[in-house]
Amino acid sequence: MRELGLGLEAYKHVITPLQHEDIETHPDQGFLRNLKRACRRLIIDGPNCVIGCLPDKTMFMVQDRKKLRPGIVGGRPGLYAFSSEMCGLDAAIPDRDKSKDFQPMHLDTAVVSPQCQEVRICRQSQPLPRQH
Repeated sequence: MRELGLGLEAYKHVITPLQHEDIETHPDQGFLRNLKRACRRLIIDGPNCVIGCLPDKTMFMVQDRKKLRPGIVGGRPGLYAFSSEMCGLDAAIPDRDKSKDFQPMHLDTAVVSPQCQEVRICRQSQPLPRQH
C-alpha cells in the first residue's frame, strides 16, 4: 500500500491476480494488466490463506485460488476474529451470530476496521476505487 500507493482493495490483485480472461472483462483491465506484469514477483501460488494487520489495526484475510479449505471471519460489533478453522472461531467467539460468518473465497478480501463493527467484503470482480 505504501510503495504502490494503492488501497487494500488492490492488494489481492497483486498477490493473486485475476486470470487473463477475467482481466479482459474487468472495468479496470488496462490497469490490472500493468499491475500483474509489474508485480509478477509478488504473486503467491498456494494453497495460501493470508491474514494481515495494517498499521492502523485494520485486519484482512485473502485466499488464493488453490486454497482447499478457506479461513473464516466472524464475530459481533466490537469483537471479530479471523481463524483458519470454524472450531477456532467457535472457541474465540462462541456467542456470535454464525449466519454472519464469512469464508472468503479466491476473489474475496474480508476486511474488519479497527472499530470492529462489521466485515466488509471486497471482490476482485468489482471496479477498484479511483486511486490510480
